[in-house]
Amino acid sequence: MVEYIEVIVSSVIGTILATAALLAVKKEEYAWIPAIILLLPDLWVNVNYVVYPVLVDIVIVGNILSLKTLSNRPYRGLDYALMTVIGLVSSYALYVPIGSSTVAVASYFGFLLGLFMIISVASYFIIQIGSKPENMDAAVKAIVAFVIATVLFFTGSVVLLSSYFIGSSPPLFMLGYTLALLGIMLEVGAAPMHIWVPDVFTAGDPIPVSILASTIKIMPIIVLVKLMYPILASLGGFYVSYAFWLTAVMSALSMLIGNVGALTSKEASRVLAYSSVANMGYILAAVAVLINAPAIAPQSSQVLIYALAGLITQLVVNAAGKIGFFTIIKGDYKGSVYSYLLGLSFIGTPPLLGFWSKLFIIISLIYLGPMGLWLAVFLVINSVISVPYYVRLSRDLSVKAPSGMVLYTVALMTAIMLLGVIIPIPALIVSSSKGLLSYLSLPP
Repeated sequence: MVEYIEVIVSSVIGTILATAALLAVKKEEYAWIPAIILLLPDLWVNVNYVVYPVLVDIVIVGNILSLKTLSNRPYRGLDYALMTVIGLVSSYALYVPIGSSTVAVASYFGFLLGLFMIISVASYFIIQIGSKPENMDAAVKAIVAFVIATVLFFTGSVVLLSSYFIGSSPPLFMLGYTLALLGIMLEVGAAPMHIWVPDVFTAGDPIPVSILASTIKIMPIIVLVKLMYPILASLGGFYVSYAFWLTAVMSALSMLIGNVGALTSKEASRVLAYSSVANMGYILAAVAVLINAPAIAPQSSQVLIYALAGLITQLVVNAAGKIGFFTIIKGDYKGSVYSYLLGLSFIGTPPLLGFWSKLFIIISLIYLGPMGLWLAVFLVINSVISVPYYVRLSRDLSVKAPSGMVLYTVALMTAIMLLGVIIPIPALIVSSSKGLLSYLSLPP
């Protein structure tokens, strides 16, 4: 049987060649067609686990459609191919096999760091896609933030791997995990490492900003979980507790700062910036549960299933919502009913997909008992805080119905939120997560 990595690499090469051929004959406006077609091979996984790449692909297609609303942009044609490559590696990130030998595990960690670097470098180009010269100020701020994030994460990862391979050392581990977590938080814009987010989201072109606020956030979170899962399973004890509590505290801080910042902001892009900070807090809550896995009894594995389901679903909800809202902003504040559906899903209104993502995370936290219950309550409180600004944002962005490519993009993103109405789909995400957990742990 063809290995998944071979499918991904072949698809990446095919995307590059097809795009190069279209650029050579000056038909770059058609480059979105092979970009979407060559994205689909990432579905070459066990049918029971296909839900993750399906959700990633839908988000990437939304990014590609939103790029078509831009005119006279640099890298035209190449940007479609870049989105496909990001989608392919984001899908593969979860399925990277860990292996059982020391050499295989070392290769696994090296491969994860390589995937993280691909996304970081891609981010440098994405933020420059904006069609206005004044957007370059935002691009410089974002690039500086991403470079620092990469340095922090790689430094922390090297220190972590030293404590893993050379021998356990609490101070070394604490330093490594703190640096790695701060690097990830800076990359995805979680508080208190969110300092670049409000300015970049406000000053940047809405379309590249929507990509930074959506797809780019998936890979770093998956890499963090896959990096820590086997390390903590090996070290256990104090190391697990430290990683859990540091992540949980940062999660709560990001929720609070994000929601209060959005509540006190007026400009739509700035509200969405702080909304993104808050959403990263919800996602970090799921990460905290997953990295606490070694402290969870095998018979309580249901907590991990719900945590992974919540993590994947919340990443998709955040991505779809940001693409939809920023595309509406690019289309001169045209949203109609779509704006309200996107806002209601972000709030967590049942039965939209945003309700299920938060519910899964809350259930996983409750399963942990007192150590997770406080964070579950905090998550609920912060969801309530978000109601006023999402209602205000939806109202402001609902002047009239969108048209053209804006309509297609926003309608697709809204359709993702409506997947929660079809009850078997959230149930499928949960059932798939049970199998996906095997891709996070060391083989027996």
